[in-house]
Amino acid sequence: MFPVLIISYRFAWSSKDVVDGLTHRYYGLYSNIARYVLNYRKPVYWYSVRDRRLLKIFNGKGCSSRCSMFIAVAKALKEVYTFERPIIVILDYPHSFLGIKYFMIYVSTLLLLYIFQLIGVVFVVVDNMDPPIEHSIELKGKVSLLERLLWSLLNNLVFLFDLIIFHSQSYRVYHRLYYKLDYKKTAVIPPGSFPNIIPYKEVRLKTPVKVFLSGRIHEWIGIEKIIMLIESLKREGIKVKFIVLDKSASSSLRRENIEVVNTYVSYHDFLKLLTEAHMLLLIRPRSLHHTLTVRATMADYMMAGRPILYLHSLGIKEIAGDVEGCYSFKSIEEVPNILQKLTRDLSSLNELCINIRRYAEKHLDYRKLALNLLREIANRIRSKN
Repeated sequence: MFPVLIISYRFAWSSKDVVDGLTHRYYGLYSNIARYVLNYRKPVYWYSVRDRRLLKIFNGKGCSSRCSMFIAVAKALKEVYTFERPIIVILDYPHSFLGIKYFMIYVSTLLLLYIFQLIGVVFVVVDNMDPPIEHSIELKGKVSLLERLLWSLLNNLVFLFDLIIFHSQSYRVYHRLYYKLDYKKTAVIPPGSFPNIIPYKEVRLKTPVKVFLSGRIHEWIGIEKIIMLIESLKREGIKVKFIVLDKSASSSLRRENIEVVNTYVSYHDFLKLLTEAHMLLLIRPRSLHHTLTVRATMADYMMAGRPILYLHSLGIKEIAGDVEGCYSFKSIEEVPNILQKLTRDLSSLNELCINIRRYAEKHLDYRKLALNLLREIANRIRSKN
């Protein structure tokens, strides 16, 4: 085992730090990697670019110092390389880049890492690879020439590193086709979840059937579509209640069979909403970016052990696999038919739920994914020597 330096947007050492998809990854993958490394009595360095703070943990003790990203990397390398090499560096890209104000120091840090990679002092892993140009187009509808040039330069620099990690095979293939990134330099570590903090609960066999969904639902499909689903199922004699977690939704959208949660919900309260539902509905915008990526909550949905209906996505299909109880649809109009089949016999739901939970525990436990990544890194280090 080798020492590790983690460079991320912020720290996430406990489940209380999980507030979004990024911190979900940090707590799940990075903190578990750190714990494995500490078990082997190796030092762990973790730098938060948001806080501009370097945390060092070693021999049961921790200390932190405030410094720039470049100084943090230089300090960690100076302390370690004389007696232990290589040091594993995990770089969250592009989220560790805070903007044009920090461009020079970010490029300097990447060049420093690359130089030390060439002489065998570091093994650099680029994780959370969320292509910035495509993401900018997704968020703003366009990307300026200056932004494209900037991101292209940073992309070319990070592509020089030892290993690039993608959330999905779909985006890995996309980078091979579009950016000519060699498969030998890439791997897939999907979003995972936490069986130790997501308890499995049997479905309550009572109506109305609770269907949970989260995201910018009002923007993506409109509350009118939800009302249409309720009316369609009502005509079939099926009572449903939709619990919509959408911070951008107005409270005026509440109806008799629609509960709108538009206030802040902690991660643990979010998990409680999952386990109290009968079924989970996963909606995403229609775009190339969302078709190829995986929403972090998908793994939590599966770990909760509930039937999942999701808008067709190559990335999500990779997570769901062919598990019975996970249903893909291409149009919201298909949802009533799927719900009808699932609600014909509520007593059979628990068998589906257990099946989904077992699959998630086997394939989506972040502790296992972290160990898999460390093994992949160790194998690649051995092959280089």
